[in-house]
Amino acid sequence: MAIPTDYIFTSGTCNKNQVYQLIIDSLVNAGWTDISSNPTTDFVVLKSTGNTEDKNLILNIRPTNAAAANSVVTTDYCVMSYRLQDTYTPGTSGAAGTFGRPSLAWTALYLVPVTAITVALGGDTQIKYKVYADASKLILVLEYPNSTGYQPVVIYLGQPDSIYVPESGARGTLVAISTTSVAASSLQICNTSDGVASVTTPYSLTTYALLPPGDPNNANKRMISPIYYGNASEGFRGQLDGVKCIYYSNILTGDTITDDDGNVYYVVVAAAQGSTSFPSRALLVRIS
Repeated sequence: MAIPTDYIFTSGTCNKNQVYQLIIDSLVNAGWTDISSNPTTDFVVLKSTGNTEDKNLILNIRPTNAAAANSVVTTDYCVMSYRLQDTYTPGTSGAAGTFGRPSLAWTALYLVPVTAITVALGGDTQIKYKVYADASKLILVLEYPNSTGYQPVVIYLGQPDSIYVPESGARGTLVAISTTSVAASSLQICNTSDGVASVTTPYSLTTYALLPPGDPNNANKRMISPIYYGNASEGFRGQLDGVKCIYYSNILTGDTITDDDGNVYYVVVAAAQGSTSFPSRALLVRIS
């Protein structure tokens, strides 16, 4: 499979209680397979060989929060959860499968920038979304009606294409989110890169971007920056293909920016709720 180069997003609308299925359907339509042998115990286990067809990417998700309560599908609550598992072997039909990290805790994934998991928003609230999915990843932008007071949420699930170290299996699978992330300016990654001792739980990597102050400059030009991630011990590991950022100043959600190549980007000013995985609240996704 060819590595994508354009990462152009598709727009749509759905109810808030349909977002969980939207995530699943978008990934399945892009080539992922739900291999869960027992959805009651293992929930959804999406697997893909990635755009390079040599990986074993795993995304384990469920509609309830980290405490296994309040489904985002059947209730008005707003928090689902995920686990970055390293391996999964399905059991026989109806029997639980075997996870490589069977005791791994679930991590909250906020679909709405609520202040607490106890805050609800009607499941039939209509939202606008922009989505990009391929065999390696899903990037999702969620925009809520102005009357709710909620600013957008951006979610990144999977493995980017621009990786700068070898990452076999599911090692490079990651989760980045713009609201209530695990750590500030950090994403969660499944494991270390090849050749480095494996770890038993996912951990944080810092995100980086070129965000000069005084943007735009006196020629009214803005710096559009890729988003990189890494840490001091591992160096830079990759780039979050499909989403860029700019300095958060004089810009609003819904603005568009055209780069020197004629590519048009839609501006998303993500909600300032809790920590964010991204270097800036002002994020860009390509629409043409």
